[in-house]
Amino acid sequence: MNIALIVYLVFLVVIAVRSAKSVKDIPDFFVARKGASAKAVAGSLVATILGGSAVIGAVDSGARLGGAATWFMLVGALGLVALIPFARRAYNHGKYTLPDLVENLYGRGPRLVASLVIPVAWTGIVAAQIIAAAKLLMTFAPLGYTQAALVSAAVFTGYTLAGGQHSILRTDFLQACLIIVGLLTVAGFALFAGPGASSLSTILQGAPEFPFNTNFTPFDLFLLVLTYGTTYTAGPDIFSRMFCAKDVATARKAIGMAAATLVPVAFVIGFLAVYGVSLENVQGAHITAIADKVLPSALIPLVALALLSVVLSSADTTLLSSSVILYGMFRKQDSEVDVNGANGANAGRRLGGIRITILLNGIVALLLALVFTDIIGTLLLALAVYAGAFTVPILWGLLGLRAKPKFVAAAIVAGGILALAGKLCPALPGSLGAHTGDILMVLAFAVNAAILALGRTRSE
Repeated sequence: MNIALIVYLVFLVVIAVRSAKSVKDIPDFFVARKGASAKAVAGSLVATILGGSAVIGAVDSGARLGGAATWFMLVGALGLVALIPFARRAYNHGKYTLPDLVENLYGRGPRLVASLVIPVAWTGIVAAQIIAAAKLLMTFAPLGYTQAALVSAAVFTGYTLAGGQHSILRTDFLQACLIIVGLLTVAGFALFAGPGASSLSTILQGAPEFPFNTNFTPFDLFLLVLTYGTTYTAGPDIFSRMFCAKDVATARKAIGMAAATLVPVAFVIGFLAVYGVSLENVQGAHITAIADKVLPSALIPLVALALLSVVLSSADTTLLSSSVILYGMFRKQDSEVDVNGANGANAGRRLGGIRITILLNGIVALLLALVFTDIIGTLLLALAVYAGAFTVPILWGLLGLRAKPKFVAAAIVAGGILALAGKLCPALPGSLGAHTGDILMVLAFAVNAAILALGRTRSE
């Protein structure tokens, strides 16, 4: 296993070194000079989406959700499909990051709010990915938590700051392939080499059903679409992948390819979630326990690397997104560099600045991961808070509607606060009180839209 791990990490370093040679200026680093193919963008989308919470978390939820865990990726695919009609406007109005899109739609004020909120949440998510990566490394390498966290952070921070989007697009495609092959391998052995047909039938019948069950109702699906699926339609990482495409047609094709890939993967994850219910005394991730039970020892390294890829493929994109947003907030003139490389006389200085930002951002995330080793679930609420704050304003603008900047900023803040309250609010007495958090989450979107409507100006 150690040999496979070393080979894998060395391969990532080689990709980083080769990618660094391709980076000449800011457009190269931020969006790979908008020259990525549909295959590269689709691979990066799939790798980014199949992050730790999507795969490891969904499989772990089997005891509670059963087959309904399939909805996590199905909702993600639905969110991507919903983005396709907006792809042209988003691609034309955006440049490097989501705050660029927000500024082009609404002005500098809302951009500043987005530039302040997103990096804070996304740095926390990077820390969560470091935690997950470290715990995975500890299961198949003789490393303590601190050592594993340092190795994990050093690898993805290193290749991200070396080659920027060039590194990420290349490593993401590899990691997407590893993730899918790993999931299919585990599911295949669980289905065909695991318990007999009668035992498997008992397992499937004993778990909560798909599409709905007592623990996952149609209203829960509605909330999942609202707070999770919309991040695939209007999320900063999704837009950062799309902005790398060479043109709008390529971006649309990549989004469609990624959505189509997620659908069968969703059912594989749902099957593994149900299968994991049959395991007893599971320590750590259920998917690891399933792999240990059904796979021959020779295939364990493959699955271990696939699970490590699950985490790294989200961490690198998230790190670059938050770092580029931070850098752009303080160096507005650099965001005005043309994607064809104009005004690039100071390219070396600019690249040095963004690489320092990535390094510092990675160090902060590592420190969070070293101090707060149990924060994955808490930090991932950032997705719901982001959805409550930004989904409505972004889709409002992409629909051609406009609003005064101060109303947009107010909508973002109000939606984010209500969404945060919804995630943190404890259950209150009474039948209605048990749904207080859900009500606040829905209210976040409603209030957000109401504020935008009050400040609406002439549409495009």
